[in-house]
Amino acid sequence: MSAALQVFGIMMGVFLPIGMIVFISEYFKYKRSTNAQIGDLKKELEENSTAEMEKEIASLKERIMVLETIVTDRGFELEHKISNL
Repeated sequence: MSAALQVFGIMMGVFLPIGMIVFISEYFKYKRSTNAQIGDLKKELEENSTAEMEKEIASLKERIMVLETIVTDRGFELEHKISNL
């Protein structure tokens, strides 16, 4: 039985460090790839949200221009004065 335990001890002494090295290297490869993917997704999100904001700002500017034309229209002013009477 002691010979089997010695062989087992030798195998553990050899394969355990190799297994740990493989595990650690695979972990860091995975971590690098996920960090790269997260960076790409963040960049894409920033670009998309900026484009959406620009579209919304353009839409709001158009609405403001329409409202300004309505408010500065003499007909609107006259109607407002009549409703106040």
